[in-house]
Amino acid sequence: MEPIQRIKRLERRVSVLTACLIFTAAAFAIVGLRAQPAVTESLRVRQITVVDAKGTERLWIGAPVPDPIFQGKRVSRSGPVSGVVLLDANGNERSGYVTSDRTGEVFVSLDSEKTQEALFLVNAGGGGHVSIYDANRNQARIGVLNGRPTLVLEERGRVAFEQPQTTK
Repeated sequence: MEPIQRIKRLERRVSVLTACLIFTAAAFAIVGLRAQPAVTESLRVRQITVVDAKGTERLWIGAPVPDPIFQGKRVSRSGPVSGVVLLDANGNERSGYVTSDRTGEVFVSLDSEKTQEALFLVNAGGGGHVSIYDANRNQARIGVLNGRPTLVLEERGRVAFEQPQTTK
């Protein structure tokens, strides 16, 4: 076979291979554009844990949520709760919007690094209260209990004012 014929044959092969390559690339592009991710209407899980860039847990959504962490140590919760819990950059529980799995109460808590500081609680059967605490066992609580408004102020764990007064 003459060199010119060989060159023409090689040119045809290169042209055919180039056309096949362009066709394949176009086919992949079309398939890629049409392949949209499916939308999931429902996701059923027990818990979702969101972590930050360092791997520290920062958010729990669960039924129930884990026991709280205060000052780096896991402590027992007074009972199982389900809902949303926020954790700080050190992984300590700082807030929650949850329901009690035992009593049906729903509450929002705001916590310092050491303990609970504020609580807004609603009882399952009605009524509720707002309480604010500090580390010295001082407390202010206003609420409605058994169809009656209540106000309680405590200093260092002892009642300083209570209206209406409870019968002892």
